[in-house]
Amino acid sequence: MFICCNALKETVEDLRVYISYDDRYREYYIETTDPVVIYVIKYCPWCSKKLPENLTDEWFKALETEYGLDDPDSKEQQNLVPNEFKTDEWWKKRGY
Repeated sequence: MFICCNALKETVEDLRVYISYDDRYREYYIETTDPVVIYVIKYCPWCSKKLPENLTDEWFKALETEYGLDDPDSKEQQNLVPNEFKTDEWWKKRGY
């Protein structure tokens, strides 16, 4: 996880706040609950540093290219997603 300042670190760790980090996609986001909507954050709200590009598109492309999974979020394919793609291991291994 890229941490640019203590304020971002503390906020992501605070379960009361809806700013989160998804290591699969290397993505920071704000989540709402009614309806569930995710807003991707590209800059730190506190120190204004640019956050790393998220890898959502690359995650889907790698699963389709390497494993033939064209809909890894579907009920049929979820169990076929390799464990490395459930963490940041997949993108670190590929040098992103």
